[in-house]
Amino acid sequence: MEIFQIAAFVLVSVLLISLVREYLPSYGLLCLLGCAVCLLVYLLSLAAPAVEWLSAHADYLDKERFSIVLKAAGIAIVSQTTQDLCRDAGMGSLAGKIEFAGRCLILLCTLPLFQTVLESLVLFLQ
Repeated sequence: MEIFQIAAFVLVSVLLISLVREYLPSYGLLCLLGCAVCLLVYLLSLAAPAVEWLSAHADYLDKERFSIVLKAAGIAIVSQTTQDLCRDAGMGSLAGKIEFAGRCLILLCTLPLFQTVLESLVLFLQ
């Protein structure tokens, strides 16, 4: 039951961050960043078997396209986490820029997929 471990970690982190922010706000941000990174690393380690299973069964799919989808998902996760951290730190403007950067990077990453779709559409319409 990983959810209980995650919930306990988050609750302890919230208490720690609240206490530290009260006395040293700058260190509270560092604690928040550290806790977020630890949680993200733990969640990625939990997701590793699912990614391995999908990679093993990706023989039916084009491996290049599958890797593009995984890259896009990774970009989305990292940009969302960074955006949340910026908002928690009170930097909403920077969070918006991170969100925009993540969207642009996902779009650039998935351009080969769009090209394939457009080529298929052109062939279908001819």
